Amino acid sequence: MTVPATVRTANPDDAEAFTACHLACWHEAYAALWGSERLDEMDEGELACRRRAEIEQGTARHMLAERDGQVIGVAIAGPSRDADPPTELELYAIFVRAAHYGTGVSTKLLDAVTEGKPASLWTYRDNPRASAFYVNQGFIPDGAEKNDAAGILELRMVRKEPVPRRG
Repeated sequence: MTVPATVRTANPDDAEAFTACHLACWHEAYAALWGSERLDEMDEGELACRRRAEIEQGTARHMLAERDGQVIGVAIAGPSRDADPPTELELYAIFVRAAHYGTGVSTKLLDAVTEGKPASLWTYRDNPRASAFYVNQGFIPDGAEKNDAAGILELRMVRKEPVPRRG
C-alpha cells in the first residue's frame, strides 16, 4: 500500500529540497519545450538561496508535498503580478514529480496553496497535460496571452470559484 502524501507549508530550511524537486520537475515536464541548454544553465544553489529568501519574506505561500520523507511536489501562490488581474491570487507554480502523476498530489497541493480562493495562472499553450489538469480544477482560459523570457507562448487561465470536492 502506498503511503499518502503529506502537504504542508514550506519553511526556510526546506529551500534546498523544495528547489531540488522544482528543478527535477522542470526537467521532467519541460525538457522538450525548453531544451536541455536552458535547463543546464540553472544554478541549483543560487535558486535555493533565492527560494529561501522568498519563503522568509512570506509574500507568497510555498507548499510542498512529501511522501516517505521525500519532497515530491511543490506549489507557490501569491498576489497577482498582472497589470489587469482577474483575481487577487495567482498560482505561480505547481509541480509534481512524474512518478506521482495521477495520484491526487497535484490536487492536494492546489487546494492547500490557494486555500479554496479564486485564482489565476499562466501555463504554456503547448503543455496539454497541465492544461487538462487546470480545466479539471475549474480554470478556463480568459484570452490573455504572453511570451515567457524565451519566447514560449503562455495562456492565462482563471478560476472564479473553487471546484467542490467530493467526499
